[in-house]
Amino acid sequence: MNEEQYVNVLDIKFYVCDEEGNAVLDKDGTVKEFYYKGRLKPLEYLCEDMTVEDLEEIKEQDNEWRNKLR
Repeated sequence: MNEEQYVNVLDIKFYVCDEEGNAVLDKDGTVKEFYYKGRLKPLEYLCEDMTVEDLEEIKEQDNEWRNKLR
């Protein structure tokens, strides 16, 4: 079966930082994450020119980037 495949967004989360670029943290010291309320029109065409070949499969969750935000 040789069907066309299209890239879509699965999940987008946001974080907040202060004027010095430090991420806002929860009580337990992890980066506080947020979802956008409502429709985010600027992102509707985010994947328009992307292909499956542009992607790299996620093999396991890597949270190293979170440590860099602290």
